[in-house]
Amino acid sequence: MTATSLGSPPPHTHHASPVHEPPAAIRATGIIVVLTVVLSILAIAFALPAARSKPHDVPIGAAGPQAAGGQVADIIEQHAPGAFAITYYPGEAALRDAIRNRDVYGGISFGAGTDVAGHAAPEGQSLLIATGGSPMVAQMLTQIGNGIAQRAGLPLRTEDLAPPTAEDPRGAGLAASALPITLAGLLPAVALVLLLKREVWTRFAAAVVFAAGAGTTIAALLRYVFNSIDQTVWGVAAGLTLGLLAAGLSMLGLGSLFGRIGLAVGALLALLVGNPLSGLNSAPEMLPSGWGTLGQWLPQGATATLLRSTAFFDGAGATTAIVVLTCWAVAGAALIVIAAGRRGTSVPA
Repeated sequence: MTATSLGSPPPHTHHASPVHEPPAAIRATGIIVVLTVVLSILAIAFALPAARSKPHDVPIGAAGPQAAGGQVADIIEQHAPGAFAITYYPGEAALRDAIRNRDVYGGISFGAGTDVAGHAAPEGQSLLIATGGSPMVAQMLTQIGNGIAQRAGLPLRTEDLAPPTAEDPRGAGLAASALPITLAGLLPAVALVLLLKREVWTRFAAAVVFAAGAGTTIAALLRYVFNSIDQTVWGVAAGLTLGLLAAGLSMLGLGSLFGRIGLAVGALLALLVGNPLSGLNSAPEMLPSGWGTLGQWLPQGATATLLRSTAFFDGAGATTAIVVLTCWAVAGAALIVIAAGRRGTSVPA
């Protein structure tokens, strides 16, 4: 017979002290406050750059004797103070080269010029725009050019040196691709870090393969589904691949080295800073002063510039963007190497 059966008291058991949680009303209030703050941050990140969007020293050009006299600058300053930074060129040919090289977004040429076929055009004013560089800036230049022509009483000939496609005249396809491109550089890294916890080099190889596949897929969609670009599929695909590689490897490096905290920091930087400041919807110079410049140093802004350069300018003006994206990709790869080294040294221990 056991001691319990003889009537002796059962052994003393230790019960865990109950956890005192705050009342449900307080917890609900905390949830509401946190969600309100998060939504406010999202609204500021996405809506504030658009709400404060206006031109800040947008580079444009002017050519001809009247331009050199400063007449254009005075008229444009009256129409839009501080909106444009004007560079003067000796003739229309030099202005055309500057636009095609993406040194300026467009410009006005005074005096005789040449038409599309290369023949001499009548005496007057020529408005040269590049809608592929920024539809918003091209529209602004058209309005200002018409105003200058009316004031001078001379005919105005408008020519688009980087025209959009007939199926997408407003360039909506490229503008709408900003968020998908950001997500394509973000989500694969998150999934790879969370699902492949130990396979560092497998994650690296998967990220590289995904960047190439996603870049080609987005370029094909822009060409054959949205009809936003013409015969530049492979150039656009190469640019997008570099952009996705830069964003993906930097995210993967942060996640591999710092885990979930690194992923959270990278995701917030991409979604709340990089995407709104990419300038793909308008132009970097249309964002609040300084913000557009910051955006161009991030993968999303550099990818936007590279996308427009490859889609409409045969790659002209893409050097800085390529350097920025290459640096991000190399930095991400370096973080992955460091993470792999730490994991390798920790295995024997």
